[in-house]
Amino acid sequence: MTVIPIMIDLEDKKVVVVGGGKIAKRKLDVLLDSEAELIVISPSVTKEINLWAEEEKIIWKQKEFEPQDAEEAFLLVIATDNPTVNAAVRKAAPPNCLVNASGEAESGNVHFPAHFKRGKLSIAVATAGASPMLAKMIKQELQMQFDESYEQYLEFLYSARQLLKQTGLPRSAKEEYLRNFLDQSFLHPEIQQQALGELQLLANKAGDSGQGSN
Repeated sequence: MTVIPIMIDLEDKKVVVVGGGKIAKRKLDVLLDSEAELIVISPSVTKEINLWAEEEKIIWKQKEFEPQDAEEAFLLVIATDNPTVNAAVRKAAPPNCLVNASGEAESGNVHFPAHFKRGKLSIAVATAGASPMLAKMIKQELQMQFDESYEQYLEFLYSARQLLKQTGLPRSAKEEYLRNFLDQSFLHPEIQQQALGELQLLANKAGDSGQGSN
């Protein structure tokens, strides 16, 4: 099976997780911030999943899986260690439903990569099921390389890009600014603020010129 990396918006989408153990908990860790409608189907769950249900972050249906539980699911996560249940869940998946099968990657069409975020920066590592441990190791190395300072750095890059759109500068000049901002020196908040201040002046100047020509 050949897979390609893709990012997807799950807001308000129905996501059904079948299973309530450690595997389900790991999947939910990733899904909690997605603003999806998260439904867990399992007779029992971990303490963490139970707490999320009490906090109304998820819906826990304390029962065995039935085919109707998968109806209208946008994403179906199979997270049990019972082959019979797993097979039943796969069979019940609606047409065109995304399916993630833990431990049986080849039987699903969606993989959950090792993943972390630094604000607007999102980095994922996948091995197509060959070695989740290697993916985790690479993720840990990248987390050290791209530390928490990158969260503010991405906010700076976003703000700088928005201001450049208002400056009226030629495209080549805007691209030169953006290339310069990739220098490691711009990881420092003080230099970020100085650069934003300069761009704000350019944007204000462009705005004043536009008003004067009317």
